[in-house]
Order: sequence, then structure tokens, then C-alpha cells
Amino acid sequence: MTKPWFETRPKLLGRIRDGLRVRFPDLQVVQEVGLVYVRGSFPIVHDDIALDRYQIEIEFPPDYPKSLPKVRETAGRIPRVLDRHVIPSTGDACLFVEEDWLVTVGREPDFFELLDGPVRNFFIGQSLVEAGKPWPFGARSHGKKGVMEVYAEWFGTEDEPTIRRYLDCLSREGLKGHWDCPCGSGRRVRACHAEPLRGLRERIPTWAARQAIERLKYLAGLEERQAAHAKEAPRA
Repeated sequence: MTKPWFETRPKLLGRIRDGLRVRFPDLQVVQEVGLVYVRGSFPIVHDDIALDRYQIEIEFPPDYPKSLPKVRETAGRIPRVLDRHVIPSTGDACLFVEEDWLVTVGREPDFFELLDGPVRNFFIGQSLVEAGKPWPFGARSHGKKGVMEVYAEWFGTEDEPTIRRYLDCLSREGLKGHWDCPCGSGRRVRACHAEPLRGLRERIPTWAARQAIERLKYLAGLEERQAAHAKEAPRA
């Protein structure tokens, strides 16, 4: 059985504990059977002034930091609806499409970068919506479509098979000129998109491309199960 991240990387957990004591003293690490959570009051700070606070829970997956934590508001302040960027069935916050974050960071993300960026922005948006203002940030689609939107921008195409070929190419170690070009032209990489692919490899790490492939498989399966469930559900 694979050990959870906090057993294989105890120093990482220690850095998170220490950082919270200094920067977010109202958030605490809580260990339960096989899982680690951060729970408490999260401040929305501007110019060293806490403008608002939310009671939150952050759940670390067993394979963190390969997979990103899940964030939930726990006081019932935010409605569990997609219009408020919350998954109704779980209460998980839709902070972003993971690929946007992973590709932008380009390396193993730091927990405090997550708090200072996407988590802070999510709750700023919630406070503004409560005040009757529009959501201040652009929003991707949910699920597989959102992942495709990210890579459509990077690869210059909305064609799903082409996006998948690009990801497959980027998921491999190295780049071989004799490979078929993922653009679908039928030409070899060396005679087609060799230079753009080298540029993409500098921006999209191999591990991020592999993770995207796995997430697309998972999300596609999830959509299929949801569609099957909807067909089976009795009509009112």
C-alpha cells in the first residue's frame, strides 16, 4: 500500500504547519486517519487589514502535491450552486481549472501560493457577489470542457483528438523528429511543428501533460456515468 504524502514527505507537512503559524494563525493542521486537513478562519486581507473572513476546510489528497487540495466553505454562508462556483454534491470550491494553475506555475505548486492566489481570489469573488456585484474573474467551463479550453488556447485548436495528440506528445520524455506531428498534418515532427513543440515543452512539463491525460480520462468517465444516471432517473 502506498504511504500518504505526509508520511513520505514529513518536512513538507512541517513547512505547512510552520507557515500557517506565521501567516495564517487562525488556520490549523488537523490529521485524521490517512488524511490531513487545514481548518479554521481564512482572512481576506488587503493592505494588512482583514476585510472579511470565511470558515474553511482544506483537504489534502493522499498523493499531494501531485493532486491539488480541495477547499470548502464550512459555515453554510456560500450556496452550493454552480453559479457561485461550488460543486453542489460535495461543496468543493471551483477555484480554477487545475491545468490553468499547473501550467502557469510550471512546477510543483506551493501551498501558500494556492492560498495567496486562487483561494484568496475565490473568497474575494464570493464577498463581492454577496454585495450585489458581478463575479470579478473570468471563468472556465466546468469539467472536461474547462480542461479542453485551457489546452485549446495553448495548442491553437479546439479539436479534441488534436488536443489529445499534443498532450500525448508532451507527456513523453524527449521529442523525436520522426514522430508523426500531433497537428494531424500527416508529416513528421521535424518537417512540421518541431519548433512550436519545443516551446510548448518548456512551458508544459511532462508531468503536467501526463496529469492532464489522466484527468481527461477521469472527467470523461464521470460525464458518461452522470449521463447514464440521468437516463435511468425516473421522470417526475
